[in-house]
Amino acid sequence: MKNIAILCVSLVMGAGLALTVGHFLTASPTATPTMQAQWKDVYRTPGGLVAGADLIVIADHLAAEPGRVVGEGEDATLFTNNTFAIESILKGVHEEVTLMLEQTGGVTANGQVFNINDGGAYEPGGRYLLFLKSKGDGSYYLISHQARYRIEDGEVLEGVDPTDRVVARLHKQPLDRGRSLIQNRLRLIE
Repeated sequence: MKNIAILCVSLVMGAGLALTVGHFLTASPTATPTMQAQWKDVYRTPGGLVAGADLIVIADHLAAEPGRVVGEGEDATLFTNNTFAIESILKGVHEEVTLMLEQTGGVTANGQVFNINDGGAYEPGGRYLLFLKSKGDGSYYLISHQARYRIEDGEVLEGVDPTDRVVARLHKQPLDRGRSLIQNRLRLIE
């Protein structure tokens, strides 16, 4: 009789455990807020990317700080102001040794991170090849996800989305080759 009671209790506990595990395995995941964006300027060729840029630079990321906020509450769009030290200018004119790049995204008051598919936060001290548009007030923004390349050790370009055919032309290429491609495109444009 004692064995039957132990067996019954074990079966009931096993069934309860199975129902609990089944609930967690079939429950819908909690929704996580995300931002979706449609880039205004997306190019079909590297030449288009070069032609579309007001400024192309190789620059070191110095700092990031919260920027403007457009809207209110849950619908607010945050921006981050990134300061870069310019190493060299491949296209365009910028008189100062630093530039400010406004990036869509940032950290909310409650610590939640919002960003779009532009590669996320810039790495402090990171070196980048950037294709920029002027905002008309002395600051700039990235043309699109095609316009940002981290320069890794060994002078190799790392694009944000290597599945994009324009990004793929520069991704994993030596910086010197990327610089030559840009200069060749500029000669064709002129």
